[in-house]
Order: sequence, then C-alpha cells, then structure tokens
Amino acid sequence: PNGIKTFVNMTPYAQQWGLFNNAVYEVLQAGAFNGTLLSIPVNVHRGALLYVNVKLLREYNLPFPSNFSTLVYDTVQLAQHGVYPWMVPGADGGWDQFNLWEDIFLSLAGPKLYNEMIYGTINFSNATVQRLINETNYWFLNFTSYDYPGWQSMTWTQGLTLLVEGKVAFQANGNWLTNYAYDFLNTTAYPPLPQYINNSSVVLIESPFPGTQNYYALVIDSIGIPVGPQEQQALELAHFWSSYQGQEVWTKWKAVTYYKNATDYFNTPAQWYDYQQLINDSKNPQDFVYQLSDGGTFDDVFAEIDSGLLALQEAGVGGLPAWNSTLVSAMHEEESEWLAAAKLGLGYLGFPGHPFADYYPPWVKDPAAYEPKSNNSSNSTLFILPLLAGGVLALDILNKNYLNKLIHL
Repeated sequence: PNGIKTFVNMTPYAQQWGLFNNAVYEVLQAGAFNGTLLSIPVNVHRGALLYVNVKLLREYNLPFPSNFSTLVYDTVQLAQHGVYPWMVPGADGGWDQFNLWEDIFLSLAGPKLYNEMIYGTINFSNATVQRLINETNYWFLNFTSYDYPGWQSMTWTQGLTLLVEGKVAFQANGNWLTNYAYDFLNTTAYPPLPQYINNSSVVLIESPFPGTQNYYALVIDSIGIPVGPQEQQALELAHFWSSYQGQEVWTKWKAVTYYKNATDYFNTPAQWYDYQQLINDSKNPQDFVYQLSDGGTFDDVFAEIDSGLLALQEAGVGGLPAWNSTLVSAMHEEESEWLAAAKLGLGYLGFPGHPFADYYPPWVKDPAAYEPKSNNSSNSTLFILPLLAGGVLALDILNKNYLNKLIHL
C-alpha cells in the first residue's frame, strides 16, 4: 500500500556514511533503482567462477582451463581417464544449472547481451543472439552429459565436498564456495596464478569461468530496512555493518569488501584476488554484470529459468524446444516487471546519468517511443539448435527482492 515508502530510502545514509566516496561505485549502482538505494550493501560476492580440483589435472598432466577450448579439452580427457569431470548438482532446484548456463553465455556473448537479459530486452530475432543461445545450449548439454552419477539428489555443498575429495574436477558457482570450503571442509581456495596451480600442496583453485576473466559478476548481500518503530536501531546496525570496521569483521569470513583501500585481512588468497579484481575492473564499468541466478532476475523469472534448465539437463537434446520456449517466456516476464518498476520511478539499475554497466534499457532512453516487443513462446522455434551430437531488518542475497515486493504491493 505504501509503494516505495515501504522501505527506508538508504541513499542519503549511504552519502552520509561516506560510501559514495569510499566504495566501488559499481556496487552502489547495482543496488540502486533510478538513484534510489532501497538497501545498503554489506559485502560483494563474485559469481561466474569455476572451481577446479587442480590436483586431478596434475595427476593426468592436463593444462589448467584458462580458456574455453582448454576446458572442453580437459573435460574430454578426464572422461577418457575414467574421471567424472563435472559436478552440476540437481537438488537445488535448477540453481546450479542456471549458474553453469549463464557462465557459458557470459563467456560466449560478453557482458552487454548478458545485461540485456537482466532487463529482458535481449532480441531473440537477432541472428547473432540466436547463434549464441544455440552455442550456450550446446555446451550446457555437453558439460552436463559428463555430470557425476547421482547428481539429481545432490546440493552445491555436497558437490563441493566431492570436488575437494577429488571425485570430480569442475564446479561452476560463486565465491561462497570459497567460504564454505574454508569453514567446513578445512580447504583453502587459491586464485589461478602459476605459483598456486603448480604447487603440489594446493588442491582447490577458484578461477573466473574460462572466457570471463575480464568481467565481474556481482552478487551482493544487502540490508533493507522496513519503515517502522525500530527503524533507528536498524540504521545503527546497518551503519556499523557497512563501515570499514564492520567489513573487517564480516568479510574476513564471507565474500569481500567494497572499500577501495582495503588491506588483505581475508581468510583465503582467493578472496584477496577477487577483491583486487573488483578494484581493477572498476575502471571498466561496462564489464560488470549482476549475476542472473543470484539477484539479477525477479523471483518468478528466477524460478522459471531454474526449473527449465533442470528439466533440460534431465531430458537432454529432446528438451530443447521446451527450454527455448521457457527462456523466451521468462525474458518477456522480466521485461514486463521492469516496466512495472518504471511506473514507480525505479526503471533501471544505477543513478541518473550513471546506469549500471553503462546500459540504459530502452524505456529509459526513449519512454514515449518504447513499445515492449512481443516475446511470445512461438519465437522460440527460431533458435532451436541443430545439435551435432516483516522484521526490523532484512538481509537478502537477492537484491532485487526489494523491488519485487514493491511491484507486487
């Protein structure tokens, strides 16, 4: 009933607390809707990562998969040695499948088309887009065909455990796996640098998914504060949590900080590497994406894609027509919900004159002329692949949940 006033507008507090001067700007952009911050970030996770049991690669004298073709080569070689190359768990409802699919797409298509998916504006009638979707589907089915037996009943944590034990070589996910491995598996993740790749005592390497080394997939935990009688206490907690002192306590164990001049207080070398990459990549705002599977899509769209990709892995090639239809439908719904957000004055990520990833959706660039395209499911046949073979405070990894709640009030 109260629309945007349901949550405290955190923009003036972010300014007052010095975040606009001291934090990586893209992190703030990713949580702002047309200049309004409905939440305050408390850390930065990195998505689009590949976890590698490098000990397995050394055992079979295989190169580290720093590019996509090497990942394909390693997959085939490991399988020929009787090793299951991939862990893509199925008991998370399709979320792990979404992680793999979007990582392949980012590697092949780059950040601009990826960010168009965030808004549902990707043009399925474009021949290049059709080809890239086809290729993504192909490699998704290829890699998942090498999945570990019993994947259907496994979660991401069980999958990571098997990877650390050397039962599989690869798992695509975000750097919460680094934290889980350290906290619960007594295993330190290292970045993909020669001194670690070639170190016989190192087992777990956290690497950007091959082909995405120059991009940064953001996943941000954030605090949203409902308007109410305990608002002031919640603001005090948010202030400490988002301060550098709060970040030293919190992000030592989880993700990384967004402060520009941090020192290496993290538990693992992989976290420090992710932090350094965040700082370096901030010089190229167009190379950021907000991970689709972790806050980059609305809740209902997220669920639709999850179930669609899980069904695709289970069905194999025969599931492509249904998946293509699901993808088109999901993008149409994503666009529709952004248009509803635009009516609330919240129609894009970022600030006026400074959109996230330097991308404005079309309804911002020319509102009067914009007409939503009719992405109906019949269009999906265009790109079927001819295969060759209420509390006081809310903490939520899905940043867009705040907007989702406002749209459906």
